[in-house]
Amino acid sequence: MLPDRLKKSLLISLFCLLATPSSHALQVVEGVEGKTLFVKVSLRDLNRISIEGGRVRLVKSADDGLLTGSADATTGQALIQPLAKDPFGVFVFSQSGRTYTLVLQPQDIPGETIVIKEAAAPASVAAKPGEIERAASYQQAIKKMIQALAGEGLPEGLEVKKTWEEIRLWKGARFALEHVLTGHSLVGEQYRLFNVSDAPVRVAEQEFYKKGVLAVSVRDLTVEPGRSTQVFVVKRNEGVR
Repeated sequence: MLPDRLKKSLLISLFCLLATPSSHALQVVEGVEGKTLFVKVSLRDLNRISIEGGRVRLVKSADDGLLTGSADATTGQALIQPLAKDPFGVFVFSQSGRTYTLVLQPQDIPGETIVIKEAAAPASVAAKPGEIERAASYQQAIKKMIQALAGEGLPEGLEVKKTWEEIRLWKGARFALEHVLTGHSLVGEQYRLFNVSDAPVRVAEQEFYKKGVLAVSVRDLTVEPGRSTQVFVVKRNEGVR
């Protein structure tokens, strides 16, 4: 028979153990198509992505070498782990047909649980849309804007501005804004990136993601010394509320 004092001590220890919270921290984000969501993820543990009231069909990064893991058809959730230390973007495809953009911020922390709250309805388009905003979805509108920046036709309803504003980027590179297309709800920016170093430069699209950026496209991911490439950035028009 154990002494009463020892029994009490064991019960307290067991209670504390059961009361210890899960190592997975919870992050709840509003799922809106066309909006970039920034979330923390663990570098050393698996991270869970789920959709409140829905199911994850697929999680896809631009570079398969940046991410491991997949969605589970039975649970409708995804277990993923980043393979890179720098932030990068992924697309989360919902069973409902919607697509959410996440920028993963890898950290040396325990595994995270990310819950995406699906919006009741897709994001509304502008009250006075041009051709860009009349696209069937935000993804199509963003695609049309990138095509316009790349010179594949200029849709109606866009304000065109040519400029040259150099921006400090990193050593061995010159970076300048040279073209801006402004629509009612989207803004497209065309940049020129010069490699002024003595070695080839590999450009990662995720390096240009920041708050408000919806999509990034780089014409050439590797830039040889003395050469340049174009970087296309699509943002939400902050003047629209």
